[in-house]
Amino acid sequence: MKKLLKWGILILIVLGVVGALGNGNKNIEKPNSSSKKITSVPKAKEEIIKVKIGPFIREFDKNQLAAEKKYKDKTIEVTAYINNISEDILGTPFLTLSPKPSNYFGTTVHCNFSNKDALTSLKNGELATVRGKFKTQELGLIILDKCEIVK
Repeated sequence: MKKLLKWGILILIVLGVVGALGNGNKNIEKPNSSSKKITSVPKAKEEIIKVKIGPFIREFDKNQLAAEKKYKDKTIEVTAYINNISEDILGTPFLTLSPKPSNYFGTTVHCNFSNKDALTSLKNGELATVRGKFKTQELGLIILDKCEIVK
């Protein structure tokens, strides 16, 4: 019986220590109803960088690292010819843009969309203006995410 009592006390001590250590920052005082309420500050309207496709592609062809640094997390708007409208292997709808309406082989702008309905009325070879968030350049594709058709 004494052995069982010792084990019981030991378990309670261990649980107490673990509980105290796991408490973390729970002892921080919570504000009461008399404290001031913090209101969120509206975000400033995000800057949109309008680029011409030719010079935009040449920046990446000349120095990918410098171009990626310049456009990192920026919203880009570009007008160019639609080269391809499709879905990737994961089902993400996209289109690619190039400086020429056909027979273009080189770096292109790859625009990922969240909804393929935005792409159903478009055709390869048409001129389109697209806006999206710059992500990276991979394998000759300048990738923009969260794209939308402007016109």
